[in-house]
Amino acid sequence: MYQKTFTSAHQISKTGLPFDGDAAVLAAASTDFGHLIKGQSQLVVQPRHGEDMEVLFQLANQDRLPITLRGKGCSQNGQSISPGGITVDTSRLDEIQFSAAFPQQVICGAGTTWRQLAAALRPNQCLPCIMPLNLNLTVGGTLSAGGFGANSHRYGPAIANVIALEVVTGAGEKLWCSADKHPDLYAAVLGGQGRCAVILSATLATRPIKPLIRTYFLVYEDLETWMKDQHQLCDRIDYLEGFCSANMQGLQKTPTGRRPLVQWLWGLHVSVEFDPETPPQQEQILAGLNYHKLLHTEDDDTADYAARYDLRFRSMQASGAWQQLHPWFDCLLPLSAATEIIPKILEILPPCFGDGHRVLFVAERPTPRFLMKPEQAFLFAVLPTGIPSSLKTQALMALEQAHQLVMEAGGKRYLSGWLGETTPAFWSQHFGPDWQAWQQVKETFDPNHVLCSKLFP
Repeated sequence: MYQKTFTSAHQISKTGLPFDGDAAVLAAASTDFGHLIKGQSQLVVQPRHGEDMEVLFQLANQDRLPITLRGKGCSQNGQSISPGGITVDTSRLDEIQFSAAFPQQVICGAGTTWRQLAAALRPNQCLPCIMPLNLNLTVGGTLSAGGFGANSHRYGPAIANVIALEVVTGAGEKLWCSADKHPDLYAAVLGGQGRCAVILSATLATRPIKPLIRTYFLVYEDLETWMKDQHQLCDRIDYLEGFCSANMQGLQKTPTGRRPLVQWLWGLHVSVEFDPETPPQQEQILAGLNYHKLLHTEDDDTADYAARYDLRFRSMQASGAWQQLHPWFDCLLPLSAATEIIPKILEILPPCFGDGHRVLFVAERPTPRFLMKPEQAFLFAVLPTGIPSSLKTQALMALEQAHQLVMEAGGKRYLSGWLGETTPAFWSQHFGPDWQAWQQVKETFDPNHVLCSKLFP
């Protein structure tokens, strides 16, 4: 492996492809945001356009060099970590093409961040249909996982809003694909975890936005009412986010000792876009809801609203939590299981997980086949700001129990976060009837198995 990588570095230098072998760069590429998995990147290549990528993949197939795709490294289970080969940094693929003649779509490079994309579209008063909560993620990385946001209750996941893709397959072939052109490749790439091809650019559906947005901050004391009201709101508002908030009431005795006594409160952010001349009417927006209390109402610029989680991320960086462990746990659960499964998961989680838990409803939209989710689903996400290393074992044991609960409830894991031990049995259970098809697309589009990661070594 080391000899091959050294040889490839020599060959890459002759082709003019930019690369970096600095120790600090390699160390950064050998871990991810989760800080739970370690790899061994031997070389970081930074392609500038599709031709660079074609040259790199031809070289990789010739010498059987392992390639791992990486945007911002925000994965948590080694999805963007090399097990001992070449890391492809997609950040230079960040060109954005928007034409007023085609106002309902935008073409952007895979390395474009959602922040860059939002800024470029702002003068035209539009945004992509779906934006993740973290705007520093890349478009390519998000589409390789699936992508969810606070308006997934209207538009589904991000991959349900992709018009076309330009990719280089693992075999080194550059192609455009869509639901109608090379549909098998299109389905293999979207939500495909970078196993079959690298995304060069994506044509995304956009939507017009109104200049202002009003958010109603609601709190509930009853989980069933909270879920029912979210379901009722889906057809009449623009953004919807649910929050699980812990109200600590001391310690209670258990057979194994004492544990925190927690009363859970259920928060809801209900947001609607509007024009200054026609502000929303609260009695219409909140009609028929049974919330305990309206805590606050707030108006924002709609384009600025997309960056509302920046303060949370800056606080994590300032406090040192950003450098801690992040076993983020995301799952897609059937609505029918919500009131039973959410309390069970929350009961399992130790106090170190805090209350950074989110619920996002997911609209029923046609999606590529390898994003596994139940019908009538919602995303439940456990997003601790940081877990100290001393509590790693306790935290991961709790998440393993939570995983079993999700499986028993008919749920599916969202593959961007911490998955734990991913055995063949894990994948077989995850993909079910599509398990063989998932294996076959790898053989079809990456026959020499050059694309890999610590998740798929």
